[in-house]
Amino acid sequence: MLVYQVTQRTPLFWPYMFHFTTAVRGLPASDFGLLKSIYYFGVMAIDVPFGVVADRVGRRVTLALGALANALCCALYAFGRGFAVYALAELCAACGTALQSGADSALVYDSFAADGRAHEFTRARGAMESVGLAGAALALPLSGLLVTADGDPSATYAVTGLINLGGVAAALALREAPVRSRRQLRAHVSDTLRDVARTPGIAAVLAFSALVFLGLRAANALVWNPVLEAAGLPLRSFGALTAVTGVLAALSAWRAHAWRERIGERSLLLVCSGSVTAMYLLLPLAHGVPAALLLMTHGFALGLAPVLLVELLNRRIASSERRATLLSFESLVQRGTYGVVVYFASAALGRGPLSSVLLGFAATSAAALALAPWLARAPGRDRAA
Repeated sequence: MLVYQVTQRTPLFWPYMFHFTTAVRGLPASDFGLLKSIYYFGVMAIDVPFGVVADRVGRRVTLALGALANALCCALYAFGRGFAVYALAELCAACGTALQSGADSALVYDSFAADGRAHEFTRARGAMESVGLAGAALALPLSGLLVTADGDPSATYAVTGLINLGGVAAALALREAPVRSRRQLRAHVSDTLRDVARTPGIAAVLAFSALVFLGLRAANALVWNPVLEAAGLPLRSFGALTAVTGVLAALSAWRAHAWRERIGERSLLLVCSGSVTAMYLLLPLAHGVPAALLLMTHGFALGLAPVLLVELLNRRIASSERRATLLSFESLVQRGTYGVVVYFASAALGRGPLSSVLLGFAATSAAALALAPWLARAPGRDRAA
């Protein structure tokens, strides 16, 4: 699973997506936002159905298919031309995300639970996040070497696709606990929806997760290029700066379980959401290198949030045979919310000052900060809260 995480978490193209779409391929900023909306709404439409597939067919198979879909997305971007081809690539990426989200955590959690070691999941999840982020941090400084002299980063997509293919082999080498849903499809889905609506705390966790995701994904995908360009930093440095952010994220993911035990879950959630809020509030006031350094601080929450939130959700899931389906709801809510916001935020980048977009994400991050103290805990099972 750790090898699989590295192969799927090393997007060498990540620091150059906005630049590739607009400056290299000549599409307007609004088209970049539309492409990302296609991805996020695509995930939103198929996330839960693919979670059902993972629970009923097996998590190992869906993870292999997810890696294959990601590789196809990269190939379409590297060798294709035009909005229609890139839209198809985003749909492939949506399939990859939907096949993977929930399936990886469900496989690992149920494997630990089968050995009576479910309490070790937080440490394991932290290792998964940390290794994936560390792999990206090691590779991203080299991504600048794949950018041509005239600023074309197409090769970063091609190499990433080859790395993704390695994930197919890693997924097929996994072993999973014998947990399969034997209920009829309609009953499986209706029971999962009932769990989301009636289980205490799940709705609050999903709302908090979506708000934090907005701030983090915007920081490393939407406003990353504009902030660094405004700071006057060269394009080839973007990969290395992304790597520094990844190192910070890897360290925070690795230590998440220890910090959780030391200061408590709610306190850590407050620090996590508060750090993102502070970053967005201060960015309009910063200039040059200090602005770049400030933007990179979101790596702290980037590593911490997934570990804490998946643990919060897993504690509330009563049925292992619906685990991947229910975990898919987190991805659905996150990406569905961002899919709406990114279109309007991208359009705002093309029309108005960058500061207004930054303050908008400060507001959504502040809403997460306000919600953090009210996250309900699973009765009798949360010693660290």
